[in-house]
Amino acid sequence: MIQPPSRQYDVIGIGVSAVDDTLTIEKYPQPNVKVPVLDSTRHGGGLACTATAAAAVLGGRTAFIARFGQDELSRYMREILAQRGVDVAHIVPDSVGQPYHSRILIDASTGERTVFYDQRRFKQVRAEDLPDTLLASAAVLLVDFLNLPSPMDLALKARRADVPVVVDLEAQLPESAALVKEVDHLVVPEEFARWLTGEQDLQMACAALAGTPRAATVVTAGANGCWWTDSAARPPVHLPAFAVKAVSTNGCGDTFHGAYALAIARQLTIVEAVIFASACAAIKAAGAGGGWDALPTAQQVAAFLRERLKSDHPHRHIIAAVEALAAKPGRP
Repeated sequence: MIQPPSRQYDVIGIGVSAVDDTLTIEKYPQPNVKVPVLDSTRHGGGLACTATAAAAVLGGRTAFIARFGQDELSRYMREILAQRGVDVAHIVPDSVGQPYHSRILIDASTGERTVFYDQRRFKQVRAEDLPDTLLASAAVLLVDFLNLPSPMDLALKARRADVPVVVDLEAQLPESAALVKEVDHLVVPEEFARWLTGEQDLQMACAALAGTPRAATVVTAGANGCWWTDSAARPPVHLPAFAVKAVSTNGCGDTFHGAYALAIARQLTIVEAVIFASACAAIKAAGAGGGWDALPTAQQVAAFLRERLKSDHPHRHIIAAVEALAAKPGRP
């Protein structure tokens, strides 16, 4: 079950932050056509940033570290993180740095999205930007790797401090092969797993990744669920996705990571963490409003699981743990 937090933060997130300007269209177009916009919105985004916000909305005590200036995008990101309960006091002032700026096309007919991003002023947080005392205050460090440089220095620093590392890896680069060996909880999308292992079968890919000893290996596959294992000796187990009608898949993987990291911080088992994260991602996919407005609360997750897990489900007890999280949300 979810235990009371023993450190100041459940999750400290470091990685990609983005301001997402989203356009919803009826169907993704062919070239050289004019297409009407059904809706346009601005939301927060980015892998680790969205994951940290998701953990906060679920009731976790979180902080996000970035290098931001005083430009419009940086001010917007600070504001919306704080609105979700994320501590922004540790953001590093940087006159040049700012979030990614993403333009996202949502296909209303499928819920799928295409992302065009501008990273030219994004500045990566390095190990020297994370004070030892701040790192020690976290139950979990959540990092991502989308583009160079690799967060290897952060992962190694956390390992030396005995702080578990959850990583979201999408970069198909040589540096990724080294990074996967230095994280405690590897949670990666199917495309990355196939690329790194050369295995097309996801159970085989998950097993290959789990050959490196770690607390858990999880391969996510969207509507096809995920494969997970907590040992090289345990064959990966398939968890089907919760069936929902997707409004937008944008940010679902990030929501999974944030929920998973919070579950680990609150000492759920690996299978409980995977079930919890899967439910959160499903609610996010089906959520109205899009963006961070669709991030689920713990109350929503508890109600969702109560409806979806039958009375004889072996892990139905997770509902009580989620209700406890909803009853006593943490804040830094």
